[in-house]
Amino acid sequence: MALFLNGSSIYLWKGVGMTKRKTLKKPIRSLSDMPSLKIKNKVKFTEFKTSKRMRNKKYVSKALFEYLAANDTEGFKEILRVYLELENKEQFAREVGIPKRTLFRLLSKDGNPTLSNISKIIYQLNS
Repeated sequence: MALFLNGSSIYLWKGVGMTKRKTLKKPIRSLSDMPSLKIKNKVKFTEFKTSKRMRNKKYVSKALFEYLAANDTEGFKEILRVYLELENKEQFAREVGIPKRTLFRLLSKDGNPTLSNISKIIYQLNS
């Protein structure tokens, strides 16, 4: 048995004969259905640049530590990946004292950083 979405209808496919039966018919909402908001004339907007914050070693170190405390290895790798996109990866690997290949493997989807490598990275960011 499987569910399929076709336009605004959901179909339930069941059995060998693959007979089709409608189970739900709700209109799908779009952005054009949403009401618009009016902003006051005196409101000033400032551009928020993540690259400025991500270049701050202390901020990145704190974020990495918080992800470790929350047992979120994917979040840890994502923050480190974003930081290293702004920095020279080869130089960072040299400063940390780990091979460049190990750093790239650590950032991969299947990467499993060791405690030793994690401590070296956080130590380097705090120094």
